[in-house]
Amino acid sequence: MPRLCLWLAAAAVVAAGCSADGLARYTVTGKVTFQGQAVEEGDITFEDVAAGRVNSAKLGSGGRYSVELPAGDFRVSVSPPLVETKAGPDSPPDMVPKNVKNIPKKYRVGETSQLSAKVAPGALSFDFELKP
Repeated sequence: MPRLCLWLAAAAVVAAGCSADGLARYTVTGKVTFQGQAVEEGDITFEDVAAGRVNSAKLGSGGRYSVELPAGDFRVSVSPPLVETKAGPDSPPDMVPKNVKNIPKKYRVGETSQLSAKVAPGALSFDFELKP
């Protein structure tokens, strides 16, 4: 029984830092602000264009986020949260971006945001200041 517990503990430690693709993962943290004020609603997305990987995290209190990423170069975008809307009483609900003023449209798509992050073992914190 002690061997089984030891093996399970070792497996949990190994699994915490790796993914199914075998790449080491790192906890990347930071915050998003607009004109010095925290952006507390929305999502931050990290896209590794070369590898075809996309990872997102919710923005929270103080504009903070935390996401697990492999090492690499990422394009970053910030998008507003989605809200449910109905066109009419007989139509199904649809999800649309919330109308917010603290995430300018250029930041909502990686190709136009001009935000980037180079994730490496010594570089795991990225703060992003959005401008009008």
